Amino acid sequence: MTALHFTLRLALLCLLAAATRGFSATPSLETGRKHWAFQPLRTTHLPPTQDAAWARNDVDRFILAALEAKGLRPSPAADRPTLIRRVTQDLIGLPPSPEEVASFVSDPSPQAWERVVDRLLASPHYGERWGRHWLDLARYADSSGFHNDLDRPHAWRYRDYVIRSFNEDKPYARFIAEQLAGDEVAGADEETLVATGFCRNGPSNDDNMGNNKEQYRLDELDDVIATTSMVFLGVTVGCARCHDHKYDPITSADYYSLLAVFNGTVKKGVPKESDAKDKTKEPVKFQALIETKSKVPPTHLLRRGNLQNKGPEVPPAAPLVLTASPLRFPEPEADAKSSGRRRTFATWLGSPDNALTWRVLANRIWQHHFGRGLVATPSNFGFNGARPTHPELLDFLAARLIADGGRWKPLHKLIVMSATYRQASRVEELNRGKVEAVPAGGVSSASTLHPFTPSTLDPDNTLLWHANRQRLSAESLRDSILAVSGKLNPQAGGPGIKPRIRAELLTASQRNKWPALKSEGPEQWRRSIYIYVKRQLLMPMMELFDAPTTTDSCAERPISVVPTQALVLMNDEFVEDHAGFLAQRAAVEAEVGAEVAKVIERMHLLALTRLPTAERLKQATAFVTTREASYAAEANAPPTPRHRALTDLAHVLFNSSEFITIE
Repeated sequence: MTALHFTLRLALLCLLAAATRGFSATPSLETGRKHWAFQPLRTTHLPPTQDAAWARNDVDRFILAALEAKGLRPSPAADRPTLIRRVTQDLIGLPPSPEEVASFVSDPSPQAWERVVDRLLASPHYGERWGRHWLDLARYADSSGFHNDLDRPHAWRYRDYVIRSFNEDKPYARFIAEQLAGDEVAGADEETLVATGFCRNGPSNDDNMGNNKEQYRLDELDDVIATTSMVFLGVTVGCARCHDHKYDPITSADYYSLLAVFNGTVKKGVPKESDAKDKTKEPVKFQALIETKSKVPPTHLLRRGNLQNKGPEVPPAAPLVLTASPLRFPEPEADAKSSGRRRTFATWLGSPDNALTWRVLANRIWQHHFGRGLVATPSNFGFNGARPTHPELLDFLAARLIADGGRWKPLHKLIVMSATYRQASRVEELNRGKVEAVPAGGVSSASTLHPFTPSTLDPDNTLLWHANRQRLSAESLRDSILAVSGKLNPQAGGPGIKPRIRAELLTASQRNKWPALKSEGPEQWRRSIYIYVKRQLLMPMMELFDAPTTTDSCAERPISVVPTQALVLMNDEFVEDHAGFLAQRAAVEAEVGAEVAKVIERMHLLALTRLPTAERLKQATAFVTTREASYAAEANAPPTPRHRALTDLAHVLFNSSEFITIE
């Protein structure tokens, strides 16, 4: 990161703060400690509800109580094909097979749903799905960005570490400690050193850092501090580098105390442009942030963030507003290889007493199951962040995480086993009724009743009276196309793959070039989490469907709707190729020589997890028959007119809302 990049980012943050709150004074420590997010976890009691039969577990009690308080009631459960598609995409990022759907639909056992959930949580694909969410937060990429966009030949080791950690259901406190202090934790080894890649994932300009190397080092550590505070604590500490925070109770002293925590670190494994050409050099096995000695240079508060304007020396500390008493950083042994400061800080972060850490995590998990967190600003729990829609439920979930030793999978199971999660997304106005009209600013003395619907009382579905429809993520969309075409290569781990990109786009990247491919094969047909993330040239399909730029931590991807998305699904060679593969697969699995209707039914089962309705089958059959006749008249070489017509139908299905949306 350059000083210019930092200055521009800081200016934008300050402008946003000013526009939102004005240039008010930083809240006092006393005021800050009263903020809801900085309070200890409250002991929650399950609220009473009128409909005792609906709730399947404790999560539902909180949701139902809020609905009943508004005179609303939850929606019916979704049908079984919808449910298994929803939870399979949710937990592993892939569609269920027709056989998995049929097995669940025909299973009368009360444990049928639980068996599906347990199978998915045990799948190695779980880590590929949920690890992707973490990589967004960790601003993961395989190149450094900026002008030269240098290759990071072993950055993928961090990606694989994350996937393994999720599959192992690693306790969150350990996950934190390994990423911030992997060289200092008990049992430190190459795996935990790779984990500190979290601190190295941000953009860098190591081969062009300018004359002021100390300023460049501080700019990089600013990225570490800002990302660490947002990801683990949901607070924007990075805003306090040049002045006290404009709207949160965080001072410049807090910022530089965090700098003191990381100030003794050095980078291990720094790729240079010349390294790629020099075959005699030992390859860099990983990139890490470590300490090599116990003594840390003094850390001074820098007035206005200026290295030439040093203020008083500051000790290592956590932000004061988040601590009941100051952290104790023990003096290291004289011959120690590190100061132990990061280990101490990471231990505090993951402590069961640190309510903020667990609220932030519980909210992130909820967010990815429902499309929106209980707190709508998942990396900002500060004064300018959103307030929780269900504060008692948030604390309940955080407490459950702690009780389960910081493991994620039990909380996943609790959430997806709930009646709340299993609601239908497409519902009639089942809650239509009457409500008293109260004029703004006053209480009505008249008893005027007006009709209402849930859409008028809760248009954003913050109370969760139905399931939210969600579009597939960029990765899940590509992976689903591969899965239903039968061409998904399940190979896991290792260096990033480089699928085909249109030749005219490759000129946009002059360094660390992307290979020009005329066709793809199994090597490129692996899951999208394994695509090489090149900052200077993101995969067009990933970028168009809102994959993050990786410049900064991404807590919530935008959901855009632009014409180019439809154009890609209609015209991209990848989609065209796999439409042909799907047509071929459906024809084979429907048995050779089967009538067109049977092939169409198989194609729908593969792509949409359900048979077409009678009307849809009639339309699809007419479409294929017409297209086949048209192709037969052309008398072209193979593929056959039937295959070409079925390919067109498969292409239509890939472009359908039913394919790209989870109900």
